[in-house]
Amino acid sequence: MPTTARTRWTLFSVIAVLVVVAAGAAIAASNDPETPVSSGPITGEQPPVDGGPIVVEPRPGMAGVYARPYDTAAVSDDGRSVTIDFVSGVEPCNVLDHVGVRYGTDAVTITLYEGHDPSAGDVACIEIGVFKRVIVQLDEPLGGRSIVDGAA
Repeated sequence: MPTTARTRWTLFSVIAVLVVVAAGAAIAASNDPETPVSSGPITGEQPPVDGGPIVVEPRPGMAGVYARPYDTAAVSDDGRSVTIDFVSGVEPCNVLDHVGVRYGTDAVTITLYEGHDPSAGDVACIEIGVFKRVIVQLDEPLGGRSIVDGAA
């Protein structure tokens, strides 16, 4: 083989090896368990920009509905609404079906009811907590009554 052809072949071989090594390093880096995930879950929910809770609306018609506890309940200044924060799972396996409100003389009992979306079919959902919020409009002002979690 002439010297020019041998030099070109050697140069080509070195470049090919460098490309393979660089590609392998990129693949290894992307499989590193310490590398942060660059995309969120693929669901109908979109997390807010500030990282706060996802505001959800009840969607009646879920299957396997059960009462579920919540974490906090904050009453509005006018006493006509309550902001409830809770940690739930991902949709379609954990969907807020409805909110029950029972008015008593000393307390207002608020119960969240959650189930799974039957139209989703047979799906698997990851077991991860999702910070959610629902705003409940009261039919009558809270007044001096306390809020009670109906699922607690």
